[in-house]
Amino acid sequence: MNIVVISSNSVYKELFDKSNDVNTVLLWDSIKPATIEIDAILIDGEIFDTDQFQLVRENYPQIPVFYKPRPIHSDLIMRDISRLCGAYKIKPLNEHATTRQIVEELINQITNKQDYLSKRIVSFFGTHSGAGVSTTVQNVGRALSGMIHEKVLVLSLNSWDPSDYFYHYKGEYLNDLKVDLKTLNLTPARLAEAVSSEQPFYHLAGNRDIKMQRFYQPTEIEHLIEVAKQLFDVILIDAGTHFDTAPTVQSYLSSNLRFLVTNQEEKGYRGYFPHVFHQLIEPSGGKSNDFMLIINKFQPANTMISEKALEEELNMTKAATLPDMGDLGAMAAFQKKLLYDMSSDSIYTKNLDRLSNLIISECKLTEKDTHQEDKKDKRGIFSIFKS
Repeated sequence: MNIVVISSNSVYKELFDKSNDVNTVLLWDSIKPATIEIDAILIDGEIFDTDQFQLVRENYPQIPVFYKPRPIHSDLIMRDISRLCGAYKIKPLNEHATTRQIVEELINQITNKQDYLSKRIVSFFGTHSGAGVSTTVQNVGRALSGMIHEKVLVLSLNSWDPSDYFYHYKGEYLNDLKVDLKTLNLTPARLAEAVSSEQPFYHLAGNRDIKMQRFYQPTEIEHLIEVAKQLFDVILIDAGTHFDTAPTVQSYLSSNLRFLVTNQEEKGYRGYFPHVFHQLIEPSGGKSNDFMLIINKFQPANTMISEKALEEELNMTKAATLPDMGDLGAMAAFQKKLLYDMSSDSIYTKNLDRLSNLIISECKLTEKDTHQEDKKDKRGIFSIFKS
């Protein structure tokens, strides 16, 4: 495969050169005739304006073309760029993606391979604040870790919610690692020291520094996830609802199994999330079927929206329905216990187990013997390094 990269960033060429699927990479600063047969073109918006799209198609009418916009932080401008790309049959890429992710996405699309995407990173998003993303992720982590041999990390990447209140958390926080992330010097040993191991799963709580909420960069979160992959077998990400922040966007880009958590509040499924989807996700090439739906705190009342109607409203396939546990949920929060441990053999735990089965199948994880006694593993921090 021969690739043309129109950019001043030589890192693109270096990354493409490392791929066994790429034969030749040409780094250009403008459109020009090619002396070899070209299979795809990557255009960097940092040096290439959209008004040159016509010139691209005049020279290369049939070749797949990908466009990486420069970070513009405007949903209206991004929407117009997406429309221009559609007019010239150019594939827009996410403006917040790192160079490595751009290269992987292009190779993945041209070769139809999935090898470049992690199979064991699962992200959970919410239709709105209060949908129950953090509660769901924590309890899925509890259910899943009890069913498999692999090490599970719950990674809280919601910049507005550290999710440290479900049990007596004793680890560090995302903002405590900011310097390591900014310098790209986070090591597995440092991450092992930071995570909590008080539950059957490991957990890194999210940001609790209000001043840092919008100051995490795409490369920092990408670095964190890459280091976490060296330590843990499966990573469950609490990505929150803010698709205009680097932690949430990187959670979306880094995973190929994504869940959207909602409830029966109209402000989420009909108010906030549709705007997020049409203004931020769809212009970058995202689709509603990128997500599977989790309905949280469901109440089967005639006066409230039904499960089927929620699927149709959001145009997603339902993965699980978690019932409203009423006072038991409040008791679990007060006692600093996970709801999964307080609702044994309930519909809630059974549906969480089914959701875990889906993750086990998708991520090809190794299940424990069903007759094995459920033991609470009081592990030391550095047991993470043991296979």
